[in-house]
Amino acid sequence: MFALRSLVRGLSYAQAPRACHCSAPPQSRHVSHVKAFRIKGYPFEKVRAPKTEWYKRAEAAFLAERARVPHGLVGRWQPEDLSGLDPRISQALSLKCANGREIRRARTLILMKHLQKEPFDTGSAPVQLACVSEKILNLRAHLIRHPRDNCRKRAMAILLSRRHKLMKRLYNEDFQLYQHVCKVLKLKCVLFSVPDSRNRAKAINTIGVDGDICKFLIRQKLWWGRFRPRPIALPSGKKIAYTRHPIEPPPADFNKPKVHKDQLSPAWPYGVSPQRIAGKYIIYNPTAPGAGYCPVPILF
Repeated sequence: MFALRSLVRGLSYAQAPRACHCSAPPQSRHVSHVKAFRIKGYPFEKVRAPKTEWYKRAEAAFLAERARVPHGLVGRWQPEDLSGLDPRISQALSLKCANGREIRRARTLILMKHLQKEPFDTGSAPVQLACVSEKILNLRAHLIRHPRDNCRKRAMAILLSRRHKLMKRLYNEDFQLYQHVCKVLKLKCVLFSVPDSRNRAKAINTIGVDGDICKFLIRQKLWWGRFRPRPIALPSGKKIAYTRHPIEPPPADFNKPKVHKDQLSPAWPYGVSPQRIAGKYIIYNPTAPGAGYCPVPILF
């Protein structure tokens, strides 16, 4: 009897409304609130950045330079070999009557002749560097005319990596010869320094070539989202955003010492040195060993 009385009291307590500080309407089951999504389209369209006038002029100058035919004969022929023959044969064997493949081979042989250590030297580091650089220039001229050739783009990446390793090797073997080869091939004399160990304190960033480019690369990697190309509106009202910034010419004072104003600072060294004020100071190589950089394995 006591158990039945407590059960009835529990049922009546469950059916009675609970006291609450807010009066909410009773909820009903099997009712779903549908959320309406409005599809307004993309705010802007991503397109490739157009070539600037400066970049077009630079490409035209490069193609004009590659179109020049060097003086000489096809293959390894020399004028002394054809001195006793009919002049028409010499004219037929000249590079003016050669096709593109023979002209490219002649350019490579001319560079090899300048950098060979002996008459039949074809495997030394300077000769290999000359051959790879000539292939890179030929591929660059091809990619300017055919920008969608993805197979040649992959070949270009492989050749650039190979030339990078050859320049490192020649830099470590003979620095004077490395400077001469860069001058002959019109390459930038990059100051490499290959680490002997994988220790981060002794590691070297081979991406940075000079101080300004190194800073730009770090800034581009860290703040790419902040400094991305902003959307612009076309005259038709359509909004677009470039995937890359349009290529502009570097400033005239790029990677050169700049004049600093004389000023005082509460921190050490409490001012500007006279060399900085006069604009005569050394821009140190940022590829020197530093902590916090883990290089790619040297031996693959």
